[in-house]
Amino acid sequence: MEIRIGKPGRSCALTEKEFQHGETVVSVMKVENQQLVRHDFSKPVWVDDRATGAIAVWETQYSDPAVAQQEPAEKFSPLRKIFYETAESEDRVQIAKAYLAAQLLRRQKVFRLVKESDDTDGEMRVALFMDRIGNRLAEARDPQLTYAEMEAGRVQLMEELTALEAASEPAADEAQDQQPIKEAQGS
Repeated sequence: MEIRIGKPGRSCALTEKEFQHGETVVSVMKVENQQLVRHDFSKPVWVDDRATGAIAVWETQYSDPAVAQQEPAEKFSPLRKIFYETAESEDRVQIAKAYLAAQLLRRQKVFRLVKESDDTDGEMRVALFMDRIGNRLAEARDPQLTYAEMEAGRVQLMEELTALEAASEPAADEAQDQQPIKEAQGS
């Protein structure tokens, strides 16, 4: 038997009412006709009796794909958020932070290097990237940054990434957390 547990359905198994984005959904996994079957219920209509014979029962939050697509891609990637916030800055440490973020995004294959060139007077290198997620061009500048500026940019980048990831963890945990309510064995 191949086991696959997909995302919640779009509507409640009992009321057939469509779930709203962010709504708490109770999911039940049962074996029916030697197949794993998932049923999703709106939290207000959930009663523990529906768990009878279940292999697993858990809560999750419904994420409407249409709503998620309307969110800017930066919301889901702290590194991209930092890059786009600092890319246009004139502060050299901010430029270093944007340059380092762009290189990390390139390593993650989020950015693809299109062209790297020198300014006409040779004082600034420019790297042009294609942002694969947003399908737009992104420019990272390197005006011959010093080691001290690059190190200061690296330290700020790491601090901001840590802060952004820590701030998003509770929200991500709530959205993706699938805590068991009750586990039952057999039918």
